[in-house]
Amino acid sequence: MKVKPVPKLSDLPNKEAQRSSRSVSPGATPPIETPTEPAERLVKSSDRVRDIGEVFTPAATVNEMLDLLPRSMWAVHPSPTFLEPSCGDGNFVIAILDRKLRSIGEALKKSKLPAGDGVSAASFHALEALASIYAVDISSDNIIGGTPGHEIGARTRLLQAFISWHKSALNVRLSPKSLVLRAAEWVVEHNLIVGNMLPFDTDGKPTGRNEIPLIEYEFMPAARTAQLRTTTLGDAIAAAQAEYGAKLSLFGPAEPAFLWEGKAFQLATASRVEAPSLSGPARNGKGSRRK
Repeated sequence: MKVKPVPKLSDLPNKEAQRSSRSVSPGATPPIETPTEPAERLVKSSDRVRDIGEVFTPAATVNEMLDLLPRSMWAVHPSPTFLEPSCGDGNFVIAILDRKLRSIGEALKKSKLPAGDGVSAASFHALEALASIYAVDISSDNIIGGTPGHEIGARTRLLQAFISWHKSALNVRLSPKSLVLRAAEWVVEHNLIVGNMLPFDTDGKPTGRNEIPLIEYEFMPAARTAQLRTTTLGDAIAAAQAEYGAKLSLFGPAEPAFLWEGKAFQLATASRVEAPSLSGPARNGKGSRRK
C-alpha cells in the first residue's frame, strides 16, 4: 500500500469554507479553512459494528482516561510518544494532540519553550508534538476518509486541529504552501497507517503487522532541526521485549535506519516510506477494501 495523501481541506463538504474561497481576490492564495467538527457518532453503521466491531469511544470518556495520566505525559520536549492501535477516526489522537498543544501554549506564555521564544519556536514544538502521535486502524475510511459518510478521516482531523491551534493560539493562518503545514502533512501520512495490529486475522493468517513501518523522530530545539530514522513495528516490539525481559532472542532487532536530517520545517523533503498492503479480510464494513 502506498502512502496516501490526505484529502485537501478545500475538497471537504464545508459551505462556509466554500463561501470564503469564493470571496478571495483573483490571484491570491485562498486561506485554509477549518471545518467544524461533525456531531459525535459512536456507531457509523450496523454493518461496520458487525464486520469490524467498530464502536467509537465517547469524547467525555477519552478525556476522563487521559486525565489519569501523569502531567509529565504532556511535556513539551521531548514530547512523549503515543500509539493508538485501533484509532477509528481519531477521538483519542485528537484529544492527545489538544493537550500537547495546550502545554506548548502555556510554555510559550511563560517563555519556557526549549526552542526559544516566539511563533516559530511554538510551531517547531507543535510539529514535534504531532510527530509523537502514531495510530493504526484496519479501516481506510477511518484513517484517510474521503468517502460518503466518512468524509473526514483521522489524518485530516489532526491537520485541522494543527491549523486551528496556529490560528487561535499563535494568530497564524497557515496556507497550503506553509513549510510547517507541509511538514505536518508528511507526518500524518506516515504516522497514521491503515493496518491490522493483531498478528493474525480471523482465518489464522498473518496480517503483516510486523512490517508496518514506523518513523522515529528526534527533534533538536537548539538548532530547530530533526532527524528521522525508519524501523518497523515488529522490530520495535522485539526491542521492547528485549529491554524489559519479556522475550529473549539470539538475534536482536534491526537498528533503525537513517532516513533524513535537516531543519524541522523542511521535513516534507524527506523520502517517503511506503507501507505494505493490508493483509486479511476487507475491513470497511461493506465487504470491500480501499487501497
